[in-house]
Parts: sequence; C-alpha cells; structure tokens
Amino acid sequence: MTDPAIVVGVTPGQPDIVIRHAAKLARKIGGRLICAFVDTGQMSMFEGADGTLMAMPLDPDIVEEPTPFPDSLKDKLSALCAEKQVPVEFRRPLGEPAIALAELAEHEQAYLIMVGTRRPGLRSGIAEFFGGSVAAHLSHRQPRPVIVIPLTPTENGELPWDETD
Repeated sequence: MTDPAIVVGVTPGQPDIVIRHAAKLARKIGGRLICAFVDTGQMSMFEGADGTLMAMPLDPDIVEEPTPFPDSLKDKLSALCAEKQVPVEFRRPLGEPAIALAELAEHEQAYLIMVGTRRPGLRSGIAEFFGGSVAAHLSHRQPRPVIVIPLTPTENGELPWDETD
C-alpha cells in the first residue's frame, strides 16, 4: 500500500501558507503531497492505452501543447516540502479546476484535497461570481474531504465582500 496522498491545488504567486499547511498535515499522517497546477486553457479528451493524455485547447483557434508545471513553482514547492521532510509529486491536470482536482484525487486515491481561498480583488470576485468557488464545487461534487486555507483572513468576523463604511 502506498503512503496516503493529499492533493493540493497550487498556483504561481499563491501564498506559502497553503503548501505549509498541506506539508504539515502530510507529515502528521505519514503521507505525500501531490501538487496540482491546473491548466485551464486545455481540456483532456481521453487517455491512451500507454497512459498518454490526449488534450485539446478550449479555444480551437489556438493550437498549443499543454503547458508544463512551471519550474520556478516546482522549485519553491520542493523547498517548502523538504523543510517538512514530506515527499512531493507534481501534476498538471487539464480543464475546469474543481473537476481536474477531483479526478486527480480519485486516480491517486487521495485522502483529501486542499485548496486556498481566492485572494480578494475585483478580478477574483468576478471570476468567483461567474465560475463559482473551486472549494464550493469540490465540496459538493466529489466524495473526499476538502480543506480550505484562508489566504487573507479577516478580523472581527467580517467577510471579504462585506461593505465597510
């Protein structure tokens, strides 16, 4: 039997707190981390018998290969996991983030999925309004526990979208 896995959604520029919490938990359960940076510009079509993933760009006018896991992000995550002495693997799933993370967790038989909240701001607020929260989609559409790490906790119980006078 392999070590228990935790799938953690990562993005460039994401605060270290997400991977630090994930590594701490992985160490406590004697598990490994699978860091997933979802390529939202591609969608997977099918997997060949040899394990080759066939993908297609969402925009048919753009013909490009799926982008690799960024080396700078991989180096940063590797260093943070090394501090906690936690094994780490890197994946680049394709498609809608919640679906891609859920499918990866199923494939890896992960114990849970961990994601960070969105950073406050107009752009992320609009994206969440139209696309919904990855954490909310995960918590309602797949069977594994989901841990959501607040990236910018607020004081006094206020929510980031509450108006202040």
